Amino acid sequence: MFKRLFDIVAAAAGLIALSPVFALVALLIKLDSPGPVFYRQVRVGRHGQLFRIFKFRTMTVQQAAGAAEITVAGDARITRVGQKLRRYKIDELAQLIDVLRGTMSLVGPRPEVPRYVEQYPPEWRDRVLSVRPGITDFASVHYRDENDLLARAEDPEREYVEVIMPSKLRYALHYVDNLTMADDLKVLGLTLRTVFVPSFPGSRRLAAMNNSKIWPWLDQAMSALQPRRRTIELFADGFIVLLAWHFTYLFRLGFERYQPGRPWYDDLVSFGVVAAYLMSLGLFGVARGLWRYFGFDDFKRITLACLMAGLISAVAVLMAGLVGVARAVLLLHPFFCIMALSMARMVYRMIWENARAKANGQLGEPRRAIVLGAGEAARRLVAGIHLRDGWTVVAMLDDDPAKRGRRIGGIPVLGPLADLALPHIHAEATHVIVAMPSADPAQRTQIVALARQIGLEVLVVPSQEELRTEA
Repeated sequence: MFKRLFDIVAAAAGLIALSPVFALVALLIKLDSPGPVFYRQVRVGRHGQLFRIFKFRTMTVQQAAGAAEITVAGDARITRVGQKLRRYKIDELAQLIDVLRGTMSLVGPRPEVPRYVEQYPPEWRDRVLSVRPGITDFASVHYRDENDLLARAEDPEREYVEVIMPSKLRYALHYVDNLTMADDLKVLGLTLRTVFVPSFPGSRRLAAMNNSKIWPWLDQAMSALQPRRRTIELFADGFIVLLAWHFTYLFRLGFERYQPGRPWYDDLVSFGVVAAYLMSLGLFGVARGLWRYFGFDDFKRITLACLMAGLISAVAVLMAGLVGVARAVLLLHPFFCIMALSMARMVYRMIWENARAKANGQLGEPRRAIVLGAGEAARRLVAGIHLRDGWTVVAMLDDDPAKRGRRIGGIPVLGPLADLALPHIHAEATHVIVAMPSADPAQRTQIVALARQIGLEVLVVPSQEELRTEA
């Protein structure tokens, strides 16, 4: 239910905020080649239902009509504008329409064409199709250069069916079996990073910044804000709400009509709206959440607070007879606030985590650990090493289903121990720490063997019996 609510709010806000981009993309497509703006293709959705997916057209109409169902890099059928759209994944943004319609989700297994779904192993097909397909998932991040891989293959069709598709299915099965909003947020963050960060022209300068002194300074500066955190966050939230109010007017009226289209009392109204939002954010407990640990629970509180404040503001304006305030602004403003307040916290968390990691890595090589086990020993371990002396605990794994999705010391328990073998779980890790002192020797030996198979250094928390023996 919350996942669907998140999809609806995010898709609606995304379509509204990106409408100028969509208009520009549509114009460029029309100027580049004749034909429709959108390319519609039949895909297999939830429970095997067929639907026609939305994508911005990236091929000429004549060639797209008989196009193969996979495309490789450098394909002559792709238009000039289409090359740019594909490179930055802008053609996929049109699927926000599918998300709003309910045929897709923001995060989920990518929908395939019927011909490839027929080749799914029977024991996997129903599980993969049990959830809504998504715009992005872990497989999309891992195979972000899929077109280049296929272009280098002697037989792209065979390479896709025999190599890439089975790997994507394993990612999909992992996602289906471990559905959490934390994973959804992680996928969205990874997608944004993999699409945009490698594309920056100054990527070498950015890489050099990773070793600069700015990160320790930033870490100290952000830590120094903690005693005054509530006051700073209050002013920041008020400023964001006010900014969203004016942005909504700009979106509704445009630059030319922005100032003359606002009544003389609009500034007074906007300050009243800010006060209503701040009170609502406080009422729903948003202020108690730490920006650096922003998660889905915070997003839910922000959503409820903004919808409540938006309703109160609209009722107050209408009852006061302030007819000069645009009704569309009253309607759209809560959605812009939801996205703006959430994005501000998400960006702050990303900057803070990166600053802490870089600052702690100044004393030596950074060490990023996956902790196996989520019991008392693991809790004590995380409390003792996380963000200290260059250590960063990136994830925890445990076979106890009751612990999945929980956070221990701020670290998420992502899944069972066997998930350590999944590339997206161990991709950024340098160490594996086995914090299961109560496990029997055979089980611990098996766990250590699994950890060493993926090429990471393995550390083991000793049991009490081993400590007594050592003594």
